[in-house]
Amino acid sequence: MKRKLLFTAALAVFALTINAQDLRTGKQRCYSVEHEQWLQSQNPNLKVQKDNDEQKLQSWLQNFAAARVSNGNSTNSVIVIPVVVHVVYKLAGQNISDAQILSQIDALNEDFARLNADTGNTPGPFQAAASGTQFQFCLARRDTNGNMTNGIERRLTTVNSFSTNDNVKHYSSGGLDAWDVNNYFNVWVCNMSGGILGYAEFPATAHTNTYGVVINYDSFGRIGNVAAPYDLGRTMTHEVGHCFRLNHIWGDDGGACSGSDNIADTPNQESETYGCHTFPYTDNCTTTGNGIMYMNYMDYSDDDCLNMFTSNQATRMYVSLTGYYPTLTTSTACQDVKNSIDKLNDIQFSVYPNPTDGILNVDMSTTAGF
Repeated sequence: MKRKLLFTAALAVFALTINAQDLRTGKQRCYSVEHEQWLQSQNPNLKVQKDNDEQKLQSWLQNFAAARVSNGNSTNSVIVIPVVVHVVYKLAGQNISDAQILSQIDALNEDFARLNADTGNTPGPFQAAASGTQFQFCLARRDTNGNMTNGIERRLTTVNSFSTNDNVKHYSSGGLDAWDVNNYFNVWVCNMSGGILGYAEFPATAHTNTYGVVINYDSFGRIGNVAAPYDLGRTMTHEVGHCFRLNHIWGDDGGACSGSDNIADTPNQESETYGCHTFPYTDNCTTTGNGIMYMNYMDYSDDDCLNMFTSNQATRMYVSLTGYYPTLTTSTACQDVKNSIDKLNDIQFSVYPNPTDGILNVDMSTTAGF
């Protein structure tokens, strides 16, 4: 009986893994939910903390909606997020180029501003719900000591591949340590095991030194060493959505149709979507009408099929990040570090009296901070 039970459990795990995979490629689009479950197995209190944080977020959203009405629905100001990319590699092909990294930042900015070239592919009935966000991203220009940086650091490791146990986020286990999560958005690029494309850590009131995104090296960016059909940078867009507390669009309820992504303007959906479907595409949870929103970034469709966030998703991300990580949203790490020439140019001279054939006074002032 014991052997039979063990076999049944193993078979169930295998079935769940197969269900979460793209059967065409053997890839697993996202492992964020499984990673969160692993974290909760290490600390059972995390489940209670997450539920409490969600209640807190719902209160913030209500307050935000009330304030927006009183302010005449005015648009929020742009929030610039400093990004640091930690590239951890063993083989040369995993050491992706600066150009590939920059292509990912470009894709992220386009997707989050709804400036992506494929917005026209959003079906007509969903166009009204589609929305940009207030977020912009840049590679950090100042490191944690205030010195100049390009926002990229690299490490040659002895580790063949990394799982979702966060080893890549620690130098002691072959990875690279995070920069201050309160001022930098950390991204790790590495060779991931099990065909996993990426995973994220959801934000919480209790900050950790592991907050951020992990992406497989060939799903990061849209030029260089990238592999179709995940070659337009949308894995990163999806995972950043999780880091800003978006859930999967189907609510991760195992196909029960009773779960929710806590977003009012996304239709009910049975499970993840792979490939690229033709509109309208229906499932067992939304059987008629416009069908499901398979082109939403929080689904699993191919990169060239994903093209939108909704207005409610944009609001949830804004309220989440400004609530959980307020200093990250006001970080100055994207500002240039002034060199000596820049500082000299900041000096203001005042010469008087002019003209004179006697004593000449020279006043000098600067805010450059020598």
